Amino acid sequence: MDRAARRKAALAAPQRLALESLEKRLSLNPFGPPAQSNRDSSWSASFEGGFITYVVSNRHVVINVIDLVAI
Repeated sequence: MDRAARRKAALAAPQRLALESLEKRLSLNPFGPPAQSNRDSSWSASFEGGFITYVVSNRHVVINVIDLVAI
């Protein structure tokens, strides 16, 4: 299990639900709100209690989480 997956598993239920909701939104449109370009090949988006940094595959809409920060 990678670091982001461990952090996701350790989130409190409300944060995990907020993150899952964000993941669904980003799966539909990974470049739309609340996504923000990091001016490289990565994007960031926040959810209640944290944020993720991710990259999007060119061929498919697949969000590969680089990091998950819970605040």
